Amino acid sequence: MQNLGTNIAGIVAFLVLARLISPREMGIWAVLQLIVAACSTFVTWFPQSVTKFVAENSSRGSRAAASAAFYQALRANLITYLPMILGLYFGAPVLASHLFGDISYMPLIRVLAFDVFLNAGALQVLVAALLGLGMFRETAFAGLVTGGIFRQILILALIVLMRNFIGLVIGWLISDAILVLIYLFLVVRVLGTPRFDFPLMKLFRFYLPLELAQIVSFAQNWFDRALLVLFVPLGTLGVYNVALAAYGVVGNVSISMSSMLFPALTSIDESKGRNALRDAIRTGTRYPCLMVTPLDFILFATAMPALALFVGQSYVGGFMPLMIFCAADAFTLFATVLYPALMAIEETAVVGEIRALTAVVGMVTAYLLLPAWGIAGASVGRACAIVLTAILQFFAVKRKISLRLDFQLIIKTLIAGTTAAAVVVAVQLLKYSEFMLPVYVTVGAAVYLMMLRLLRAVDANDFDLLRKFLGKRLALIANLLESLLLPSNPRERDINECGKDASVVDYS
Repeated sequence: MQNLGTNIAGIVAFLVLARLISPREMGIWAVLQLIVAACSTFVTWFPQSVTKFVAENSSRGSRAAASAAFYQALRANLITYLPMILGLYFGAPVLASHLFGDISYMPLIRVLAFDVFLNAGALQVLVAALLGLGMFRETAFAGLVTGGIFRQILILALIVLMRNFIGLVIGWLISDAILVLIYLFLVVRVLGTPRFDFPLMKLFRFYLPLELAQIVSFAQNWFDRALLVLFVPLGTLGVYNVALAAYGVVGNVSISMSSMLFPALTSIDESKGRNALRDAIRTGTRYPCLMVTPLDFILFATAMPALALFVGQSYVGGFMPLMIFCAADAFTLFATVLYPALMAIEETAVVGEIRALTAVVGMVTAYLLLPAWGIAGASVGRACAIVLTAILQFFAVKRKISLRLDFQLIIKTLIAGTTAAAVVVAVQLLKYSEFMLPVYVTVGAAVYLMMLRLLRAVDANDFDLLRKFLGKRLALIANLLESLLLPSNPRERDINECGKDASVVDYS
C-alpha cells in the first residue's frame, strides 16, 4: 500500500513538475537521480544484513544482539559516507561545470551531498531495521505520508516559491531529514541505546553477494541514462527521462504482478512439487498478457498525444523511445511469470548472470547506436535488454521444468493488442488532437475487448478467479466483463470452454 500510494503521489507530482521546469532541468534531475542511485549501490552497505540479523535475534529474544547489529551497520555506513559528502561538497564547482556546463549549479550539488548522507547513508539502514522488527505498518504509514505525499507537495511548493530548481533538492533534504528522525525514534524506542559488539565481518559476509547483485541491477537500470549524460545535451536527456517515466507507469504493473506471483509460486513448489509449479506457470502467463497487453499497445499508439497532454509539447520528442519501450514490453509479457519462477526454484545465481549479460548487451547496443540515432538508440539498447532477458529466462526455466506456456493465449492477446493499436492510429490520422486522448483510449480498449471475444481468448475460469480477487462488493465488474467477453449463446460457450468440436458436445 505504501508503494502504491507513493507511486500515485509521485506520478501526479511528476506531471505537474514537468510543466514547471524545462527539459534541460529535467535532464539535470536525471543526473541527480543517477548520483543518488550510484551512492546507494556502491557506498551503502548492510541493509539486508540488518533486516536478517535484527529479525533473527529479535525472534530469539536477544534484543541486545539485534541492537548491536543495527548500530554497528549504521555507524559503518555513516563513517563510509563522510568522504563522499566531503567529495561532493568541495568538488561541487568541478562537478557542476563538467556535468551541467554551468558553475551556477554548484549549490545544487552541495545540498545534494547532505541529502545523500541522509537518504542513502542512514535511511536505508533504518528501514531495514524496522522491517527486521516487523514494524511494517509504522514504516509504511510514515513512508507514505512523509516520503510520499508531503515530499511531493513540498518539492512543488519550493520550486514555485523560490522560482529556482534548487527547490527540488531542498525538498528532498527536508523530507528525508524528517523521515530519518521519525524512523530513528521508532527504532531507538525498541532497540534502546547504541552498542557495537556485533561482528562487522558477519554483516559483511552476508551482504557481499547481495552487493554484487546490486551492482548488476544498477547497471541494468541506469546504463542508458549514464551513456546519454556523456553523449547528448541535458535537454535531450530530460526528454528521454520523461519517456522512461511514462513507460514506468505501465512497467510497474508487470513488476507488481511479478512480486505477487513470487510467494505463490514458492508455496506451490514447496507443497505440491514441480509438476504443479509447471501448471501454475502456464496459468500465470494468462493474466499479465490479458491485463497489461492493452496498456502497452494503447500507450504505444498514443505516445505522442499522451506526452503532449500530460507533460507538454516540450517533451513530445520522447514519443519514439516510449513506443520502443512499450513494444518491447508487450512482446515479453509472457516472461512476467518467469522471474518469480526462477526465484521460487532458487536459481538466484542464474538470475544474476542473466541480468549481467543483458546489461552488457544493452549497454553495447546503446553505445553503438547513440551517435546516429540519439535517444532512439538508447531506447533500442534498453529494449534489447528487455527482450533478451525474457528469452534467457524462458530457457533457464525450461532447463529445470518441462515448461509449457499458454502460447495460444499469448498470440491471441498480441493479435488483439496490435489490432487495437492499428485502429487507434487510424483514428488519429483522421482527427489528431492531444485533447482527444480519452477518445483514443476508449476506442482502443473497446477494440481490444471485441477482439478478445472474437478470438475466444478468455473462459469462465478467468472470471471465477477475478470474482475471488475482487470480492463480493466488486463482483459486478467481473460480471460485466464476462457478459462482454464470453459468448452469450450456450452452444458457443460450451465449445469455447471445452475446446471441442460441436459434434462431440451433448446439448440434450
